[in-house]
Amino acid sequence: MDLRSIASRATPGLIERISKSYPSFPQEWMDDRTRVLAAMYLLREERPDFLAVHLVDLDSEQHDNGPFSREACAVLEYTDELIARLLDHLPPGYAVAVVSDHGFLPVRRVVNLRVAMRLRKASGAIRLTAGLAVAEDDAGAEFLDRMAADPLAALGRRVPASEIARFAPELKHCKAAYEPADGVMFGQATSGEVEVLLDSRGEHGFWPGRPDYRAAFILWGKGVKPGRWPEMSLRQHAGLFAEVLGIAFPTAPSDSRALR
Repeated sequence: MDLRSIASRATPGLIERISKSYPSFPQEWMDDRTRVLAAMYLLREERPDFLAVHLVDLDSEQHDNGPFSREACAVLEYTDELIARLLDHLPPGYAVAVVSDHGFLPVRRVVNLRVAMRLRKASGAIRLTAGLAVAEDDAGAEFLDRMAADPLAALGRRVPASEIARFAPELKHCKAAYEPADGVMFGQATSGEVEVLLDSRGEHGFWPGRPDYRAAFILWGKGVKPGRWPEMSLRQHAGLFAEVLGIAFPTAPSDSRALR
């Protein structure tokens, strides 16, 4: 994300005002440091009712070197420093949320199940995401069940129907669903190799039922009482922020949860 492109879509004059306040701000590429400079300026000068800051450097580092690598942990420490700078500029009465937008898993290879299906002259309909292979008919389910015993396919756990209904009710009528094995993600290719090694070492987009694939949520400030929830849906965030702001927000019954 280069600053000139951002400036062409930003509030007129805002980039210039931030640059005047922080001369190191107008570098070519936006990184976490310059994003925090912009946020510090907005907190000090504009006092917005709601401010969202997206810090992205950790995501890039985890793709390149894997989650919990030495390099990723170092960037996480730097992210912590930047959050501290933001907190130092926080006006009185604000609440703060620290949110990770997704989990992250180490990945070294892609397995293209449709290529395996073509090589084995199998029939059936399967739907693929990075973290789930879904059979949409009996033939597809038979293929996945058969491939579960084939190391080349790198299928992991078969996802139970109850879990499908919980996390993806639109798939509740599928015939079978499998996660990839550890270190593997499913690819969309229909030709070429079944298995492809990756240059990157980490990825996201996996099935939320995995116990090792989690995001984080921390909320504190005025009106937020101490407490701990074992689990929540990312879809609840907007409703929680609306409660802190004292505004109405339409939520589905399954997503609503009072701050109390």
